[in-house]
Amino acid sequence: HRAAQTARKEALAAEAEEIGANSTQWKASGDRLRAILDEWRTITGLDRKVDDALWKRYSAAREAFNRRRGSHFAELDRERVGVRQAKEALCERAEALSSSTDWGATAATFRDLLTQWKAAGRAAKDVDDALWKRFKAAQDTFFSARNAVNAEKDAEFNANADAKAELLAEAEKIDISDVDAARAAFRAIGDKWDAIGKASRDRTAELERRLRAVEKKIRDAAQSGWSDPEAQARADQFRERAEQFERQAEKAEAAGKAKDAEKARASAAQWREWADAASAAIKK
Repeated sequence: HRAAQTARKEALAAEAEEIGANSTQWKASGDRLRAILDEWRTITGLDRKVDDALWKRYSAAREAFNRRRGSHFAELDRERVGVRQAKEALCERAEALSSSTDWGATAATFRDLLTQWKAAGRAAKDVDDALWKRFKAAQDTFFSARNAVNAEKDAEFNANADAKAELLAEAEKIDISDVDAARAAFRAIGDKWDAIGKASRDRTAELERRLRAVEKKIRDAAQSGWSDPEAQARADQFRERAEQFERQAEKAEAAGKAKDAEKARASAAQWREWADAASAAIKK
């Protein structure tokens, strides 16, 4: 009987030592060590010296496990403090950016902050949840404002497209039998067109294509009906139009509107080409 009881405690001590040295299942292993202790107390009748030696083994194993578990959770706490501090800093940056109106750059920065957030790890759950609420509130403030501005711009650009479509309807009705009158009417429409401003992107190409078609129709009529006395006046008009577009390009460039400047330069080049063609016709 004594040998069997001794063997049971030997097995329990060995199991405790394995847990103490290697286990990282902190909860399950802590529960198991308590269960071993409960069973240990039911085993009696051992030689006193043997019993004491086995108890020392169990006790040392339990202490080793508790030390490792304590270190693990202390390290976890340190990490969580680091994560909390990192996320607090990200919240502060997000809150500072939430009122920005530099939409493109700030949206990119928010994406970068979110990547950093995901890479930062987790703080204690309640802390992490509260920090995420802060971060998300700042993010939502910025993106809601951006969406409102974009919606306003879309409405404005659509209204501009409608206004340009109305001008086109006028332009397409221009009578080209009197080329000078047609050109004057088209010039007036062109000035109004430029004053309207940017139209919605999905409609711009078609509107521009139709405007160029009217322009070409008038130009073709002018070329087929040129007479020598009128040629110089036409060349001058074309040159004047080219200069107008060149001035427009310079203004756009100065305002940092590179695309508008490029478009104006292209129009200037086209009018310059017609002016040169008109001058060449006079020389002939």
